[in-house]
Amino acid sequence: MSTATLTSDGQVTIPDLFRKALHLHPGDKVLLTLEGGKLVLEPDVTGHAKLVEENGRKVLVAPHSAQPTNSDAVKAILANFP
Repeated sequence: MSTATLTSDGQVTIPDLFRKALHLHPGDKVLLTLEGGKLVLEPDVTGHAKLVEENGRKVLVAPHSAQPTNSDAVKAILANFP
């Protein structure tokens, strides 16, 4: 378990451990829902697979609901990677 502090603007920083576990990166969208008295945060899985850089290596990350990725889709992702 980890704690975070709510700022006066209502913002909370997601601890690095959780960002890494969920493959969250700056600019990613997250979904927020209430379940009972708990706030649940999860990655927005409406997107497609994307290429991210982790520890100096390119990694293809896809949400569980993403469509299967073929070689043409991977080439397109690589072409748009900075």
